[in-house]
Amino acid sequence: MNLNQLKYFMVLARVGSYSEAAYQLNIAQSTLSQAIIKLEEEFETPLFYSEKRVSYLTGAGSILEKEAQKIIGNVIKSKEMIAQYLNGNVGNVTIGVSGSFGVTIVPQVIKTYQRFHPENLVTVKVVQGNTNRLVQSIRNHDIDLGICSYSPRDVDVQFSLIKREPYVVMTSNNHELANQNTVSEQDVLKYPIITFSAQSGAYYDVANILGVDINQLDVAMYVDDSAMMAAMVEAGIGIAVIPRIYLLENFNIAILPFETVRYRDVYCAWLKYQLLSPVAKEFRSLIQQSANITL
Repeated sequence: MNLNQLKYFMVLARVGSYSEAAYQLNIAQSTLSQAIIKLEEEFETPLFYSEKRVSYLTGAGSILEKEAQKIIGNVIKSKEMIAQYLNGNVGNVTIGVSGSFGVTIVPQVIKTYQRFHPENLVTVKVVQGNTNRLVQSIRNHDIDLGICSYSPRDVDVQFSLIKREPYVVMTSNNHELANQNTVSEQDVLKYPIITFSAQSGAYYDVANILGVDINQLDVAMYVDDSAMMAAMVEAGIGIAVIPRIYLLENFNIAILPFETVRYRDVYCAWLKYQLLSPVAKEFRSLIQQSANITL
């Protein structure tokens, strides 16, 4: 049984004439007859009987008519829903955010999308994790897009640069470096450092900025959360090299630029060979343009 057979069946049931039904369907009468014969063979019972060249539904045919109406109605509804999906009017998108990367980007993007498409029925889910976890989630199809660091080992994941944040040095206000206008890499290496764990995309950045092997750092503590890192610096546990992010202003600390500016690059990531939904594609475009988005 296929949809054409059901469509032919429904027209014949409505008009009661093979010739008229074939005319309305713009098919040969033999094609219509064969379709009905195949349906009757499949259900193992007659679906029509004829009186004076008029075809009437049998009891089994009446049952099939009701069910065929539901089937065809569901197909029409499915086509409408798919059209809505393809037009980007409905759908879901899951965005993964690493650390503080998406704290300003994601709200801006959602607000912009809602401004452009106030009537769309779109669900946005935001999950958090370090870069390694987000990249794995992208590979597992658990999230559509990630806002994270670059991961050169993941050749199946596409990375698009969306933002550059300068690295700065955090110290407590009573630290020896606090009154300097800028600091050098050698200045930083003199003191214990609070830095990111190996699961963070910034783990190797700090050592690269300071020009040493990661094992040469005098690490006072490993922390993944930027707010916790700032709190530890404020308490005098150590100093830290961190991207200049919005939340640093909430702590009583000194924020010192490097003599030579170094940047953390922020990327939008997605699976290269995944067919993103129209909604996810639009969110990807908005994220890529996020540097120009204003609330």
